[in-house]
Amino acid sequence: MNSPVSTGGRRRGRAAAAVALAMGAVLMASAAAGAADLGMILYTTPQGKKATLSQPLPGHCYTLAGSGSTANLSLVGKSAHFYAKPHCAGAPVADLGPGKRRDLRFASLRLDADQ
Repeated sequence: MNSPVSTGGRRRGRAAAAVALAMGAVLMASAAAGAADLGMILYTTPQGKKATLSQPLPGHCYTLAGSGSTANLSLVGKSAHFYAKPHCAGAPVADLGPGKRRDLRFASLRLDADQ
């Protein structure tokens, strides 16, 4: 028969391991959430509706049309470049730094790529 002391030791060991595992999961989830929070681009569609591009990835081209109030709410300090043509073709027609807003007409956009 097992003694109560050894059973308690195993329970304490299991409890400590469970606490360590839970703390690790919480810390990893917090780090992942922070890394994924890239901000957003607020814009007005050609139909006059407000729209949001959430979590835009730096360096990725987004083909979407905008006409009107546009804001770069980047949380990672990236400038947004707006193009008159789809697929980010040609030179940008406008650039918006983080926290900036302007009335724009565009067919695609790209945030600065990570350096």
